[in-house]
Amino acid sequence: VRLEVAGTLLAARLALSTGIACNLGGGTHHAQRAAGSGFNPFNDLAVASLALLAEGAARRVLVVDLDVHQGDGTAAILSEEPRAATFSMHAARAFPVRKQRSTVDVGLPNGTGDEE
Repeated sequence: VRLEVAGTLLAARLALSTGIACNLGGGTHHAQRAAGSGFNPFNDLAVASLALLAEGAARRVLVVDLDVHQGDGTAAILSEEPRAATFSMHAARAFPVRKQRSTVDVGLPNGTGDEE
């Protein structure tokens, strides 16, 4: 699991230096600061965002989360970091029941298709 977080941080660093990178093993957006959630023991997106900010590799970060579930852990962890913003587009009535506040949340109705 630690490799998943390290992979996301490596991909973020590579994206900054080369313009593009991807980590297919990441996206553990439910884990909270002090506890895992939704089968996610660690929040790789928040860890990578905070690491890049702390080391000065990024002045600002934007996490764009396009998943059926809200990125609640990422939103909660980054909520007090003024240099970070979170955007989550998700099914409004899916897990988690209690949503966190992202910088921008777009809750879609169940059954939303490509035409909408």
